[in-house]
Amino acid sequence: MSTETRLLLDESVSYRLPRTVIPQRYRLHLAPEIEAGTFSGKVTIDVDVRSELSEVLLNSLDLTIETAAAKDDKGKELIAKTSLDADNERLKLVFAKPLKPGRWQLSIEFAGVLNDKLHGFYRSSYSDPDGVKHTLAVTQCEPTDARRVFPCFDEPDFKAVFEISVLVDADAVTLSNAPIASQKVEKSVASEKATPKGKAQSRQDKDDKERPCKLVVFKETMKMSTYLVALVIGKLEAKEPVMVDGTPVRVWTPAGKTHLASFAIDIASASLSFFNRYYGIKYPGEKLDLVAVPDFMFGAMENLGCVIFRENALLVDEKTAAHPELERVADVVAHELAHMWFGDLATMRWWNGLWLNEAFATFMEMLAIDDWHPDWKRWDTFGVSRGAAFSTDGLLSTRPIEFTVRKPEDAEGMFDVLTYEKGASVLRMLEQFLGGENFRLGISHYLNNHKYANTETTDLWDAIEEKSEQPVRQMMDSWIFQGGYPIIHASKENDGQRWLLTQHRFFYLPEEKRSHVKQDSVSRYHVPIMYTAAFGEKRTSGRVLLTGNSTEIELSEPADWLLLNAGGHGFYR
Repeated sequence: MSTETRLLLDESVSYRLPRTVIPQRYRLHLAPEIEAGTFSGKVTIDVDVRSELSEVLLNSLDLTIETAAAKDDKGKELIAKTSLDADNERLKLVFAKPLKPGRWQLSIEFAGVLNDKLHGFYRSSYSDPDGVKHTLAVTQCEPTDARRVFPCFDEPDFKAVFEISVLVDADAVTLSNAPIASQKVEKSVASEKATPKGKAQSRQDKDDKERPCKLVVFKETMKMSTYLVALVIGKLEAKEPVMVDGTPVRVWTPAGKTHLASFAIDIASASLSFFNRYYGIKYPGEKLDLVAVPDFMFGAMENLGCVIFRENALLVDEKTAAHPELERVADVVAHELAHMWFGDLATMRWWNGLWLNEAFATFMEMLAIDDWHPDWKRWDTFGVSRGAAFSTDGLLSTRPIEFTVRKPEDAEGMFDVLTYEKGASVLRMLEQFLGGENFRLGISHYLNNHKYANTETTDLWDAIEEKSEQPVRQMMDSWIFQGGYPIIHASKENDGQRWLLTQHRFFYLPEEKRSHVKQDSVSRYHVPIMYTAAFGEKRTSGRVLLTGNSTEIELSEPADWLLLNAGGHGFYR
């Protein structure tokens, strides 16, 4: 089955929202009560209704829906009946009269709980140097948890502009994807709640009424996917921002830890500058905040303009840290910043393409760090990570790098060594075979063609193929859509002037224990092979693409020896 056919079939599965209603802009207001562990909100979504309908489906999970309505471009409002389908994480809006095709506004009021599960909208806490406990409200929306924060069309190709505002305590630092547009003092949420009839007003009630709050309104974002929406609210500190090519870069830390942010600022500044040059496109956000929080599901998350990190993946004392600790922080920072273009600006259409986001960011983190600190020899040490991918990919139970994702949660299976390390390895193999500049031009071409939009994996191969004039799509499909890797055999013929290369798939198990495995006989990879031949003291280098069972290397004269996989970047044995 071709790649195109497989992806078309995915369009029809029930886990996808219908394409009859397309979001264009979200106006999202949230009012968290951090100590109480709750929040309320309202979202207004500008949508294009593509065909006449009486029901609208969107995503919602763990939220209480209070009201919902739709308003047309003439101001006529229709109230919706709502029903929640928790199993499929959906909210259905049903209208008494059908919505005609055109522009509409969906308005939904809702409430939720600030959970302790590190997804959606959750709480994280720490104690400052004086022993005072502080609680933060933090979001984590990838892959499918924006729906836990607000009702939305929570699929990556439903890109839209976001205008976010929050009502928070007056002394709370509040960060989101875009810079703050305005702040003003407001009544607290608690002050607007009446005391129940017949109940005396307690001292706590009075304190709540007097608690000062502020309304923070952020500028609108670029067009982006829901999984990139970010908020961090609470007691945080930061040094003055560093300007990198006109972009303010700042590291936010829990109170008392700004002295641990210097190394992160250095690698962030170097990476941002490198990516601006490499991609040939300026960083797409207006500012860049790197935020350290005590509790986070992943090492970090590439929210545009507000990258959230687990504290130990961002903060480090470079005077006392071992080199692997510094390398780890540098890797994570460079990885997330690479996503600002590859993932945030140009985004996979569906979760089957998640591997490419992560593999490419892994590849780019190595490239950026090697540019910043060539003395670290980061591509050499990456060999250990590539070895881990070899270990997994030689098993019968391995999987292709990209596979069909039907349920969104199936994408969680991609967060592994095959996505990151194998994916980055085959990208490095391709880059070395094509030449660094040809590869870079292809990447820039891809990003310019698809910025603010969504793509399939093959769009990238086509862009690189166009710039390199090499059969990139055929080559990479053989690595992406089938598992495993080959072992290459070389035999000397004609006294070493001709060398015969053959391939077969590598397995740890002996042949008699895997005779039932059909793909063993049909797995053929388009293997880009770099080689060096020796003629006495003279050396010559070349390359060949092995696409079938065998191919030959014809040299100008007999060689003493032939080194295959020169440079060590091929993903084969």
